[in-house]
Order: sequence, then C-alpha cells, then structure tokens
Amino acid sequence: MHRLNIALESEHEKVCRLWQTLFQGWVLPTAVQSDLSLHLQFQAALPPLPIEPPYFRDTHDLPGEVGILSVYQQEAGYKLLHYLDGALVSVPPADAPPVARGVVVEKAMQYGRFEDITFTSLAPLLRQRGYYLVHAFAASKDGQTLLIIGPSGSGKTTTGLSLLLHGWELLANDILLLEERNGRIYALPTPGIVNIRPRTLELLPALQPRLASIPPVFGQYNITGEALVNGRWSAPSPITHLYFPYIEQRPQTTLHRRNRAVALASLMSESMDRWDEETMSDHLTILQKLVRQADAFELHLGQELEQIPALLQYA
Repeated sequence: MHRLNIALESEHEKVCRLWQTLFQGWVLPTAVQSDLSLHLQFQAALPPLPIEPPYFRDTHDLPGEVGILSVYQQEAGYKLLHYLDGALVSVPPADAPPVARGVVVEKAMQYGRFEDITFTSLAPLLRQRGYYLVHAFAASKDGQTLLIIGPSGSGKTTTGLSLLLHGWELLANDILLLEERNGRIYALPTPGIVNIRPRTLELLPALQPRLASIPPVFGQYNITGEALVNGRWSAPSPITHLYFPYIEQRPQTTLHRRNRAVALASLMSESMDRWDEETMSDHLTILQKLVRQADAFELHLGQELEQIPALLQYA
C-alpha cells in the first residue's frame, strides 16, 4: 500500500476475514517481504492490565470520563494500547523491529471497532515511515482535492457521498493517509468501511442502486470503499481545500473562511495521537505545512444537499 508492504497476521479465521473485507482490493495475491506487521491473537478475555496506571487516557468518550483508549509505558520504549473491552496491542519504538503484537476479544469485532483498532495500532509504525493519518473524508475532481475533517456524526460522510454522486473520485471515507511528496502534502487513497445510515439515504436516494445487493445491519448499510466506487479510486493528489463541517438546522449550506491557526488546532485533534511523543514533532510539521498549502473553511451544513458539490468545487 503506497510503497509499503503491511503484513496482517492472525490464526483466527474471523480476524482474517475482517481484514480481508477492510482491505478489499488492496490485498496482494502472494506473500512478500513486509515493511511492518500487525499480529493479533483472538482470546476469550484480555490479559490483566499492568499494575502501574496508564500515562495517557482518552476522556469523555464514555459516561463517567471512561476513555476508549489507555496507553501504558513498557520496557525498552514499547507502548501498550488498551482498547476498552476490545484489545491489548504492544507497539514498538522506531529503533525496534516494526512489529505490533496484540490480543483481541469478541467485542472488538462489533460496531466498527475493529477498523479503529487496526488503524490506531498501525498508526505509530506508519508515522515512523512518513505516513500520517487523519479522520477525514477525501475526494478529488478537476485538480482540486478536498478533506472534510471531523469526528463521527459531524456530517462528513453524507457530505462526501453527495460529492461522489456528482463525479468526484474517492480517496478515503473516514481515515486518510497523508504523505509529503516534493514539498507538498498529498492525500493517498486509503481503504475503509463506509457506514451509510437511513437518514443519509433519505437525503441521497441516488445511493440506493449502489447498495441493492447489501443487506442492512442494525438499520445501516456497511460497504467497503472499494465496492462503493467499483475499484475506481482517485490517484494520490496534493490537498487544496480543508473543510470542517457543522450540522445546523438551516435550509442552505454556507461557507466561512477558517483562520489557519484554528484550522491547525482542529487538524491536530483529528490527526495526532498525543501519547506518541516519538513522532509528534514530525507530525506537527506535516500539519503545519498542510494548513499553509490548503484553503480552510467552516462548512455550515443545511438541509439542501444538492447545492454542496457546486459550492465546494468553486470555493
């Protein structure tokens, strides 16, 4: 994937099947020498946590300030990532073999958590090699490449899907790879699952034919990016525009310029892992270059989606 060979290994059939789905269209037909690896074992329960408290913990993700992710310091610079009730993964420092190893349980396979666990566990190894992740929908058309950046529920997927229906080419739905090439920050096509909720189909009924063969799960449709675009991804492209969406009860969608410093702060919250001090400086440099390179806007989303493709194409 983008000059990197990533080995994903497990003895558990369900884990391998989930990876096959997540990376549909990107799996090599034969084994090659890997640049980095993630090994996951499946167990009925997670091993005991370290006695020492974590040095980093996400807060406010769940009631009672219980975080989804906690990080423990291990010997020789290794870090232990604890995904609440889902997985324990040990990731290496830059001077160690690039192999992350961990354990997952059944709850890791539910509600899209497995995709998050996979990419979060790979993220430090990717950063050590100059690839950086950001929570964003990304697409390109006619020399423009935009990122719609925000957390789950911010409207980025629905907005992005409206672009695909108007001739834009997909780069990523939720997790996007960034890389610096010849002094510019590029968006790289990145595999992932697209979750399409009933409300999105109400707003974008033209999506229905693409989902005709997919049964809904808990009321929503889950389709790989590869299947959604029938394998026709955008080529890697230099980023020209950054959009930060807000869902509002208004009829029309409007754009407002966003201050570059504010845009940088928003990017940092959706891209940087504060527990990974080893790559933090290089990561910050990439994001600083990106906000200098691209125009940044606040995207105040209204109920009328038909206007969005033209609004963004000519911003």
